[in-house]
Amino acid sequence: MAIRSVVRRGERRVIVDIPYRNPDGSPARFRRDAEVQTVAAARAEERRRLALLATTGSPDGAVVQRAQLVAAAPPPAGPTFAEVVERYLREFAPSHLKGSTQHGYGIVLRTRLVPRLGALPVEAVDASRVREIDVQLVREGAASATRRNVQVVLRSVLCRFAVEAGLLHDPPRLPRLPKVGISVLTALTREDVHAIIASARPQYRVPFLLGAFAGLRAGEIRGLRWRDVDLRAGRIIVRQSICRGVVAPPKSGHQRVVPMTAELRATLSALPHGGQDALVTVNRRGKPWAEYALGAAFRRACRAAGLNGWSLHDLRHFFVTELFRRSASAPTVQALAGHSHLSVTQRYAHVASVDLEDAIRRLDGNGVVTGTAPATVT
Repeated sequence: MAIRSVVRRGERRVIVDIPYRNPDGSPARFRRDAEVQTVAAARAEERRRLALLATTGSPDGAVVQRAQLVAAAPPPAGPTFAEVVERYLREFAPSHLKGSTQHGYGIVLRTRLVPRLGALPVEAVDASRVREIDVQLVREGAASATRRNVQVVLRSVLCRFAVEAGLLHDPPRLPRLPKVGISVLTALTREDVHAIIASARPQYRVPFLLGAFAGLRAGEIRGLRWRDVDLRAGRIIVRQSICRGVVAPPKSGHQRVVPMTAELRATLSALPHGGQDALVTVNRRGKPWAEYALGAAFRRACRAAGLNGWSLHDLRHFFVTELFRRSASAPTVQALAGHSHLSVTQRYAHVASVDLEDAIRRLDGNGVVTGTAPATVT
């Protein structure tokens, strides 16, 4: 019986009592005091609740309410930026980035981006967030190159990995990269290089010669094997690089051939040959060079030679600049240095250019044709 009358604490109450089954078949029961305490009103309420039971599966419409709550609830938030970065470093970086690039990107992510964006859903990282970070970097006095690098790393995470992994449907629209002006490069002279090499300990002289007269990067020096040195033909084939213990192709991704100078060829010929797969240069214990050992040794040699403020990579700068000083063409220098883009090579051209010096000499009066009226500067 759906309508019943009971006595509770000495007072008669009319209740609506409807047994029923849930949509999953489990038994249930609706039992409440009638909203209006008359039999007629209770029967009207009974009819209304039976109609709700027939249409919604519950006498009080609870199924509909639950469905409405589910529909109104916001969709579950996607992964946070920090979670995406963790996957990026684990799943994407090892197979898409060189070892040195992985290390540099990791520093930018841990120090610049994750502290600012880590807790946000990745889909919430948009142009406005990026502009806020850029403004903060400007206030901190960060260089334009640093600001640009931060955004390049962010684009790699969002526009390459997150879209590829299905974490974002489309790459976000981000601000344009900050402009970076061309910096004026300085280069060691041949006299400086020989002074540094002469001041270095014997075990470091061959690595320094490889940097200065073959243009090898630090990782390429560490990774050079005897199979890559053809003493008979007088050439080096740069095939691999070692960065943080990981063997990988050179930074450009391409192998290259570098003919040896007479000095470098004679020095390598005098070294003990350790087998085709043996490394050409190793430390005193016969082990591969540690990541920062060559750089630290170069700085010590610079101090001993009275030349401070230079780094190991400046030997490669010397190599490229010296080629231009000897009138090598830009495409030739690009091939020997292993630059991916000719624009990188051309940054060094002005260091060795005599045209600028000749122009200044003309201002001093040398080479000026006599009897010519001075031009008007507009």
